[in-house]
Amino acid sequence: MNYLCRAGAYLNSVTAIVSSLCDMAMSNGVDVEMQYNVIITLLELEQATTEFIDCTGLDAEIPNVVRISRCKFIRINERLIAHAEKIQSQCGVNFSNVITALKLETDTLKEEIRLS
Repeated sequence: MNYLCRAGAYLNSVTAIVSSLCDMAMSNGVDVEMQYNVIITLLELEQATTEFIDCTGLDAEIPNVVRISRCKFIRINERLIAHAEKIQSQCGVNFSNVITALKLETDTLKEEIRLS
């Protein structure tokens, strides 16, 4: 298997992991602190993936795979934003920083897609 195939497999795997983290954060019976920690981990993984794409030039090498991953990250982030806003309004927990970080990451991903 060549480098680009492995890189594509890596991006697909990371996207699946981020999706699983989203599902974990939104699971019933998970306390608010754990949800917060899972969302932070998810954001860190997305940001590390963006840095990896940038430093390896994968957006030029496998643009379709990168675009698909970014689109999936956007959908995941939008789900989490709605979930975090719901938790904040129902539980009175301050998720403002997480909501802001998710929105910023989503805006960045949209811009990266637009520029590619």
